[in-house]
Amino acid sequence: MSKLIEVLLGNLWTQCFTFARMGLDLQPHNKGKKGKVLRSPLLYGIMFLATGFELCTVCAFMVQHRNQIVLCSEALMHGLQMISSLLKMAIFLAKSHDLVALIQLIQAPFADEDIGVAEWRSQNRRGQLMAAIYFMMCAGTSVSFLLVPVALTMLKYHSTGEFAPVSSFRVILPYDVTQPHIYAMDCCLMVFVLTFFCCSTTGVDTLYGWCALGLSSQYRRLGKQLMRIQEHSEPSRYDLGLSGLFAEHARLLRLVRHFNASFTEIAFVEVLVICVLYCSVICQYIMPHTDQNFAFLGFFSMVVTTQLCIYLFGAEQVRLEAEGFSRELYEVIPWQKLSPQHRRLLLFPLQRAQRETVLGAYFWELGRPLLVWIFRTAGSFTTLLNALYAKYETS
Repeated sequence: MSKLIEVLLGNLWTQCFTFARMGLDLQPHNKGKKGKVLRSPLLYGIMFLATGFELCTVCAFMVQHRNQIVLCSEALMHGLQMISSLLKMAIFLAKSHDLVALIQLIQAPFADEDIGVAEWRSQNRRGQLMAAIYFMMCAGTSVSFLLVPVALTMLKYHSTGEFAPVSSFRVILPYDVTQPHIYAMDCCLMVFVLTFFCCSTTGVDTLYGWCALGLSSQYRRLGKQLMRIQEHSEPSRYDLGLSGLFAEHARLLRLVRHFNASFTEIAFVEVLVICVLYCSVICQYIMPHTDQNFAFLGFFSMVVTTQLCIYLFGAEQVRLEAEGFSRELYEVIPWQKLSPQHRRLLLFPLQRAQRETVLGAYFWELGRPLLVWIFRTAGSFTTLLNALYAKYETS
């Protein structure tokens, strides 16, 4: 059992496992050639097309029931999550080689037994534990979405002898699922759709969290290097022994730019979708509904909330670590003992270190203020829909 847990908490195990289920290799062996990240185009294509097909059926349902707020909001919840999965995986595939390179650059400083390696391993294990929990949430969402309606359908058939399929999906299908063999085929199709949702959501979101954790660990590593330089300071040197530290900081700033270039579109999709998605989830709790799959809704609510935490708290942690390093750098340099020439020499790297490190998503800067804005916006949408529901559907 301990060996199994050790494997599960291994570096990038959850991410590699989920991407492999979609036919992708997150750590291709032949890194020089392009096109090796997508190992099974057929499997990936089937999942992508199946999800696209189900999205079309959800959109058809929303168009037909556009005057029914409760049903439309539930269909919107499913549709938005499928749009998010499709877009994030399309962006991931387009930028897969940049992301693989980013993973290697984040791991590079911790490849040897160096400063901060023990802390990085501890942080990495904690991050992989959270990734495994998030994977179980997504898996629970998928399993409950499929199995609860199937179980209700079988129970109803056993008690009444009538085959009347129960579904968690609000869709308009081009075939008749009241036929048992057609219903079985539709369930098989849903296996591909739900696997794609589970693996794409877990893989992309936890990869973002892992990379953000790597950036914050590298800022901590710089802080430890700074403390070591302070303990073995050489006042006779014109740079106080800080030139190597400044070079490492410049490398880390380039890594942050690489991170933003690789993840900006994915984070943008996440923020853009999450407001309305959160509103749709809340509406399922506050508006009366029949045949509601509360097991699915509970798991899905946890997934959506954890998504927000991964992106926004991850970015906030990087910002705070960078801010802490800049403060330590200012405190360590003995300004009162330096000549004016030395002060001017160290002023430029110090000014650059004081600039805020931001992980962005085009129009937004990820962090706690954005989290508050998302909750407020989702609350406003929910209030609006609740008022429309009270005015037009209960009167």
